[in-house]
Parts: sequence; structure tokens; C-alpha cells
Amino acid sequence: MKSDNHISLHKRIRDFVAKSTPAIFQVCGDIIAIASALPVFLFLGFVTGFYTTTLPLSDETTLQTLVLSVMPLLVFYWMMLFWLSGLYRNWFVRSPFTEMFTVIRAVTFGSILIFLGILFTSANFRGFRLKIVLYAFILTILVVLIRVFGRMLQRFLRRKGIIKVPTIFMGAPDALLEMYTIIQENPSWGYTVQGVVLRNQQDFERWTAIAQQEASSIPILGNVSNINEIVLKERPTDLVVMMDGLDHRWMIDLVMECRELGIGVKIQPDLYEFFTGQARLLAIHGMPLIDINPELMKNWERFVKRAIDIVLSACVLILGFPFLLMTALLVRLDSKGPVIFKQTRVGKNGRVFTMFKFRSMVVDAEAGGQKWAVVNDPRVTRIGRFLRKSHLDEMPQFWNVLKGEMSLVGPRPEMPFFVDKFKKELPYYTRRLVIRPGLTGWNQIHYRNYQESIEEITNRLKHDFYYIENMSLQLDIEIIIRTVIRVFKGHGQA
Repeated sequence: MKSDNHISLHKRIRDFVAKSTPAIFQVCGDIIAIASALPVFLFLGFVTGFYTTTLPLSDETTLQTLVLSVMPLLVFYWMMLFWLSGLYRNWFVRSPFTEMFTVIRAVTFGSILIFLGILFTSANFRGFRLKIVLYAFILTILVVLIRVFGRMLQRFLRRKGIIKVPTIFMGAPDALLEMYTIIQENPSWGYTVQGVVLRNQQDFERWTAIAQQEASSIPILGNVSNINEIVLKERPTDLVVMMDGLDHRWMIDLVMECRELGIGVKIQPDLYEFFTGQARLLAIHGMPLIDINPELMKNWERFVKRAIDIVLSACVLILGFPFLLMTALLVRLDSKGPVIFKQTRVGKNGRVFTMFKFRSMVVDAEAGGQKWAVVNDPRVTRIGRFLRKSHLDEMPQFWNVLKGEMSLVGPRPEMPFFVDKFKKELPYYTRRLVIRPGLTGWNQIHYRNYQESIEEITNRLKHDFYYIENMSLQLDIEIIIRTVIRVFKGHGQA
């Protein structure tokens, strides 16, 4: 019985390790490094007398109490800062020097924040300057060393076949064979080829002719026309594309589907120009490949953007409650029907949610079917015309922002009917769904009319894609300021 339990425990541990991503090694390593940095710092400083201390550490019990009380706060502080600095992505495929410099920047920035905190809360901050520098140095050394050890451990586990990275190759036979040869020469990368996807019958014949020995046993999963079904069935960790001359719309659609499935996409540099804003040419294990990164903002920028959404929407809903109440009363007095208009919209990654607005049209406005509003729309009520002109009908959407269904800035959410319609006519339309929809956006501060047409949708997409490809806090602030100006000028469409 004990033997069976031992085997079962060993199997569970092995399965856990096999499924461990580089981020798990990084998180565990950082926890160890951060937790070790404080005792090492105290040993070098307070115990050895490297410098004198002004802290009341008269006995060992006091010292242990200090360590145990401060350590959880330090672990949380540095882990949060490292996450915001982007240190918990797949650094295993990147150069260790790039990772090391990122750690140095994060620790330096975090140490400056600590110094400023002490500066404004302590009268005797001069004595802390050397201590902060020493602590930052110790923390940096420990984090870097343990991360290097984590890399070495991952290489060992991958070389032994314990950690595997299932991968599908798609492209020209010669390029795929060359990539396969490189992978075979570097087992520490951990890549296991699930199969290849070829372009046409000529590629099938060429692959059969050049694939020898081990490569000949690689399954041929199909051709590029079936790639969507193949990735859905095989669920690889990575899809490596080694071909050019692809249809750009089709490739964007494939990247979007892989993103939803959690599959990483890496492509050869020839396609770089078609993924401006989503791709960077990186040295993946030393090879120049493009790593498609759907996270268009850095972690700290996304964190700040969401924090701004929460703070501003909460302030508007609380401080503006009397005004919202008065607006609701005017809507009720102007025409029969509910004050709040609810409508289903499509949000981030195609998730459907209920969007709220002050009702600006008659109750049966959509009796004849869903359609866009037009200039001088007869369905608009008297108070509704003012609300739409001033954009005040959108005020209840701050509740959607607070809930996380929307953001202050982003592409406007569309109704499912129109999303399905435009997806058929414009295959790359779904690319605008990679981020939260917004209360306002780049298109809203540039639009001229609401006429439903492919030309109008195409123009909208140009604006939406511009925002997606250039997302930043600076751009968000600019859009918010321009929106406020438009609200006061009454440029909304009625």
C-alpha cells in the first residue's frame, strides 16, 4: 500500500512538473529570492556590523519578529512590481541578459519608491540610503541567480523529456525540415513536433522526398486550408509558421483563433509588416522569429488603465448621482417607457453583455428590426435629441465600465447582429474584439456620420485598429480630453 501511495505521489509530482510553465518557475524562484533577501541583508548589515543601525534590535526575538512581519509585505510588494514590469511571461525563450536587465530596472524602480516612502515618513532618512542600496543589490543578485538556476533546471527537465512543448509547424517543406533539424540539435528547448501542416500537394510530395530518418515519422496533419480545425483538435502550445505569401486577412483570423485557444504563434520575419503593433522581431532561442503577442499594453499600463476606469467611473456615478437622477426624471416626463434602455452588445473576446443607456428613442424603436441610428432619426424623442447631442445618454455605461465589461477608452461595442453581419463581409473585423470596448474611442472623436455601409465600417475599423496598434495611457488621456471637448460642443449625432 505504501509503495502504491509512493508511486502515486511521484506520478502526481511528475505530472505537475511536466505541466509547469516558465512563469511558474519564475514565480517560485522570485518568492524564494525575495524571502531570502531580507535575512541576508540583516545578516550582512546588523549582525556583522557592516554599518551601524538605528533600529531597536536588541535581541534575537525582536529580529525574528521583524523578519516574519515584514517579509510577507516585501514578497507582495516585489511580486506585484515584477508582474507590472512583465517579468512573468515566457522568459525562457529569451536571452538571460535581457531578463537580467529587466530585473535590474524593476528593482531600481522599486527601491526608489521605498526611498521616497521613507523620505516622506521618516525624519532620519539619511541613515537608510546605504541600507536601501545594499538591500537592492542583494535582492538583484538573488533574483538573477535563482532565475538562472530556474533556467538550468528547465533545460534539464526538457532535455530529459519531462517538460514538453507540443508544437505544430506550418509552411514550406525545406524550411520546416531545417527548423526540425535545429530542434533535434537542441533538446533542451523542449519542443516536440506534433505534426506538420503543408501548403499543397506539391509540398506533400516534396516533404516525402526530403524527410529522412526521424523526420519521416512526423505526422502530416493536413494542409493550410484545414489549419483552424487542426489547431482546435491538436491544441498545441505553439504554432510556428514558416511560409510567406499568405492572405493577410486569413492570417489575422488564424492568430485571433489561436489567441482564444491559448496557443502561441511564431512566424518568420517576412510577415512582420502585417502585424504592426502586435508583433516584434525577437530572438526566440537565438532564432529570429516574430512572437505574436496579443497583450498590446504592458502589464503596468493595463493595471493603471483598469485602475483609472474604476476610479473615474466610481466618481462619476457617486458624485454625479443627483444629475443622473434628474436626467432620469426628464426622460420619464418626456415620453412613456423605461428610463434605462438595455441592449445586448459584444465585448472583449466576443463575450456578450448588457449595455445601459438613458432611453433616447421611443419604446418601439426597434419594432421593425435592429438598425443604426441616422441623422434626424424620427425615432429619437425630444429630450433624447439633447441627450444624444451631448452624449449624456451614455452616462449609465459608467456602470458597465465599473463592472469591467467596458473601459473608458476603446472601440465602441456593437450589437451581435451587426458583429455577425460585418464578420462575413470583413473577416478581420473580429480583431477589434481583442480589447474591452470603450465608452469613447479614437473613432468617436473623428467620426462624421452613422450611415450603415461597408465604407463606414471600413473607416471605423481604420480608427479602431489605429487605437489597438498604438494603445497607451498617453493616447487614452488624449482621447478622454478630446471627448470632453466634443461633449461641451454638442457634436453627438441625433
